[in-house]
Order: sequence, then structure tokens, then C-alpha cells
Amino acid sequence: MELESLKYIWHSLEAPPALEQDREALLDLLHRKSQAPVTRMRRNLIGEGILLLIAYTPATLIFLLGFGGRLAAISWLYIILAAFFFAYYYSKYRLLNKMQCPTCQLRSNLARQVDMLRKYTRFYLLAGTGMIPLTYILAYIIIRWKMPSATSAIYQRLHPTPFWASPILWLTLLIPITAGMYFLNSSYINRLYGRHIKKLQELLRELDSE
Repeated sequence: MELESLKYIWHSLEAPPALEQDREALLDLLHRKSQAPVTRMRRNLIGEGILLLIAYTPATLIFLLGFGGRLAAISWLYIILAAFFFAYYYSKYRLLNKMQCPTCQLRSNLARQVDMLRKYTRFYLLAGTGMIPLTYILAYIIIRWKMPSATSAIYQRLHPTPFWASPILWLTLLIPITAGMYFLNSSYINRLYGRHIKKLQELLRELDSE
């Protein structure tokens, strides 16, 4: 009986180090498996920022320097939109950096970060789609305000607008165009971020089942 008691005490003393080793191994596994999706998302985010800068810079300069400066307000519209998206990119980049912290990879912490990343991505889909009709409507209002002669009834009779360039046509097409862009953006964002978020969620489910 005494021998059995000594064996029990011995195994009890050994249990905490073993559990600590298992915990460290689990955290190390969590860290290593989560790095690939996070790294890819960081790379995609940087690429998107560069692409946005390349796309917005020419459009901003055209309206800022052309048309005698009368449509400079459209340039400021582009600048505000670019600033908004760069602020979003910066916040998302910081979140992804936190997800690569090897000492912060507790399961509960990573779960919160993945949930926040999913919300960021959802917001990006809605904001990126809503930007299309918003930009068009605001640009049209600015043109009507800054160049009233070009939209006056007399000017329209002397210089009739082709049917394909009619603002009424484009306003009518805004709904199907926006709906189509929503599905295109959804596919695009899923390719850049959604599938990687799903991998992280699958990893968390695997850890829960162990």
C-alpha cells in the first residue's frame, strides 16, 4: 500500500510538467499552422493598397488639373475615398500583424482576432460595393453644380447627349451594375481573404476537437 501511495505521489508530481509541455506544443502548432493564411492575407492587402494608389492617382490628377479646375471637387472625392480605404487597410494590417505574434497565440485570442477579421472583410465587401453608386451620384451632382451650362436645357438642345451617355440611362443601370459588382467583389474578396479566414476557422475547430 505504501508503494502504491508513493507511485501515486510521483505521478502527481510529474503531471503538471507534462501538461505544460502539451500546452506549449499545442500553442506552437497553432502558431505554425496559422502563419500561412495570415502571411498570404498580408501580402494581398499590400497588393491592394498599391493597386488602389495606381488606379486613383491618374483619376485624381485628371480632375484636379483638367477642366480648368472646375471639377477639382471630384479629385477631393477620390482623395477622401482613398484615405478611407487606406485607413481600413492600415487597421486590417495591424490586426494581421497581431495574429503573427508568437507569444499572443492563445486559442481564445486567435478566435477573437479571426472573428474581427471576418467583420473587417464583410465591411470591406459592403463599402467597396456601395462606393460605386455613391461615387457616381456625387460626381454627377458636382458636375451639375460646377458646370451648369453643360447640363442646361439650351446646351442640351444644341449639343444633344448620345443615348449611351445619358445620365438617366446610367442612373437606371446603377441597380443591376451595383448588384453585379457585389457578386464580383464577393468572389474577389473571398479569393484574397475569405478562403484564408476559413482555413483559420477550420484550424480552431480542429483544436477544439483535440
